[in-house]
Amino acid sequence: MLKRSVAVTVALASLTAGLTTPAHAAPTPGAAGIGDRVWPELGNGGYDVLDQRLDLRFPRGLASYTGTSTLTARATQTLSSFDLDLLGPTVTGVQVNGVRAAWKTTPQGELVVTPAEPLRKQLRFTVRVDVRNKLPEASVNDPFPPGLQRYKGWIQTASQPSGARRILAVADHPAQKAPATFSVTAPSELNSIANGKLLSVRKSGASTTRVFRETQKIAPELMQFGVGPFTVVHSTGPHGLPLRYAVPTAQLADIKPQLSSFDRSVRFLEQRLGRYPGSMAGSYVSALGGELETQGLTLMAADSMTKEGFENNGTEAVVLHEVAHEWFGNSVSPRDWSDLWLNEGHAVYYERVFAAQKWGTDLAKSLRGTYEEVGNDLLKNGPVAEPDPKTWTGREADLRPYSSGAYQGGALALYALRQTVGPKTFEAIERAWVRKYANSAATTEDYIKLASTVAGRDLGPLLRSWLYGTTFPAMPGHPDWKVGPKS
Repeated sequence: MLKRSVAVTVALASLTAGLTTPAHAAPTPGAAGIGDRVWPELGNGGYDVLDQRLDLRFPRGLASYTGTSTLTARATQTLSSFDLDLLGPTVTGVQVNGVRAAWKTTPQGELVVTPAEPLRKQLRFTVRVDVRNKLPEASVNDPFPPGLQRYKGWIQTASQPSGARRILAVADHPAQKAPATFSVTAPSELNSIANGKLLSVRKSGASTTRVFRETQKIAPELMQFGVGPFTVVHSTGPHGLPLRYAVPTAQLADIKPQLSSFDRSVRFLEQRLGRYPGSMAGSYVSALGGELETQGLTLMAADSMTKEGFENNGTEAVVLHEVAHEWFGNSVSPRDWSDLWLNEGHAVYYERVFAAQKWGTDLAKSLRGTYEEVGNDLLKNGPVAEPDPKTWTGREADLRPYSSGAYQGGALALYALRQTVGPKTFEAIERAWVRKYANSAATTEDYIKLASTVAGRDLGPLLRSWLYGTTFPAMPGHPDWKVGPKS
């Protein structure tokens, strides 16, 4: 394996970075985390991220990478030092406002940066971090930590919830999302792709660099760096929405007919939620895959998108689930990882609604099966909106708070709300939610407040009983449903 130096330029770009004066508060370190109850070490205090530049460079063989990430931010306090999230890559240099800065890393995944001069409150500043890293071959039979993955000559990114910090130095929390520019340099015989619109292609020697720009705010856990032997296919969705697909060239003829499922999913959801919130939609269909809502470029496994795989695996419902995240999770992000049900509960709910329409199944019967057969076992990791991080252990701790509580438990809570307020009011709540909090982050309590306002009644007791209870309450409108016990 080659050792290369990855320039992770985290640039928080400053008009001025002045010394502290008596008129300003004394400089203090920024907090090591954003205060998340599930992932207290993720995100960083003391600044707001305004923009991101994330660059990766891969040599032939793809067994290592180098890169540059540049973030732009504004100090929310006078900073003597501040943190970025980084776990694994080797740091080779750090600059703040173009000046070399002192730094240290911690085993908990913090990169502590001390600029040459304190950064005054409200000033913009830049930070650049250079790193290098090796990239071992992934295996479909062995769980791998979230982050960048290499598999049979392909590169893909699956970073939820905490894997972006394993690639570059970032503020790795959805509440600190910002617009981003992505640059991918790879051997010219391979293609490359990332989130956002392609801005430029430049060949130099045996490598080609492609630069992409995502104008919507994007959380690091939703970024996609893809490299491989694929062909990019373009089409147009509703109201001129750009659709883009990266498909294995060797399987293009087999997979291409199924790509229209993304267009159908967008149209289905727009009928219920309003206009698609992103700048584009589509998919990166890779050899490894994993079904993940990387923003505007859903990660899918090639085997599930072939004609046979699509029909045998119910892939169309999976596509709908992932596209639903463009509203729930990507546009409206969770303020705290405890709020994950706002992402996954909604995606499961609309997946069930779609399945009922597509295959003639009964929505109530489907959810009754979940309620009665699994029921309170969904809460083994704690209440739907208050998961206990200590219940994830070993390698599974990397995936907290992903559990059936956020998925099926969240969907049951939404169905209970719909049963209580009726279909029309429920749809009004959903449309108001994705409209009010578009391109931002929100909490469970925000949802409860908005739902109550739209419905014209206090829905707090109902929703809190479903979201914070240690057992599920009776399902409104279904007195014959009997909740399943905890195992």
